Amino acid sequence: MTRSSPLSVPAVDPAGVSVAGTPAGLTPRPHPTVEIRTLRTIEECEACVALQRHVWGFEPTDVVPVTLLHVVDYVGGLAAGAFDESGELLGFVFGVSGVRDGELVHWSHMLGVRESARNLGLGRMLKEHQRAALAKLGIQRVFWSFDPLMAKNAYFNFNRLGASVVEYVPDMYGTTASPLHLGLPTDRIVVTTSTSAVETDGRQSRTGLLPLLSPFPKEGDEVLEPRDRLPESILIEVPSDILAITRRSLPIARQWRLAVRDHFRWALSNGYDVVSVRRDAPADREFYVLTRPGGAATA
Repeated sequence: MTRSSPLSVPAVDPAGVSVAGTPAGLTPRPHPTVEIRTLRTIEECEACVALQRHVWGFEPTDVVPVTLLHVVDYVGGLAAGAFDESGELLGFVFGVSGVRDGELVHWSHMLGVRESARNLGLGRMLKEHQRAALAKLGIQRVFWSFDPLMAKNAYFNFNRLGASVVEYVPDMYGTTASPLHLGLPTDRIVVTTSTSAVETDGRQSRTGLLPLLSPFPKEGDEVLEPRDRLPESILIEVPSDILAITRRSLPIARQWRLAVRDHFRWALSNGYDVVSVRRDAPADREFYVLTRPGGAATA
């Protein structure tokens, strides 16, 4: 069964990226074997449900159901997939639209990619398609949430997509059955960006030693005692691979969760904002770079 929607989304080229509706600075990246487009049939929506369970290990009660995936674009939402040449669903993005503070906005609820198709740039392609489709509908702002301990996602959101922090929400989704959460509180950072924002090739963080908030500081770190001072720029450390830590030691993973929660809530309450994510590959460490208003954070 194929649907037709009263709200049309932008036509896409064979690479699945909107051409006519592409915001400035978002250049379509052709891919010879992948098409990004709206989910069109019940069968494609069923494949999306199966992919949700594959990516996150969700129980049936936790997935976005076929019925909602099938109708969401009737009211300006979005359910789009990345399909290979055989029609297999490799990834998807899903969200709903609504009103926040009098403005028409979009909540991007899920973006997932099949494990075998990761590192192909599909997440970036899906986000480009999402931005172009929403801009075509007159929606200027997108919100979403992500786990602050997932360093790779943080780098993508801030350094590539240019996201800005809205708020830090402790245990946003409560206890879930997903094996990815492994019993940890589901803390999330809510972020936003404009559908006309220019995607970058990576924000360059301020270099050099900065005051650090970390549950596990190392020799040579300039450890910040929050109650003592408010430096212009600071670092908040997160683990480079929280899933590996969780598999090895749930108590240590929980210590990371609670410390990062405290560090972010202190920083945001004192006027700091995230400007980028810094990677120290030789030391296998990851840091959020935050500044207070008026401070310079780029090299």
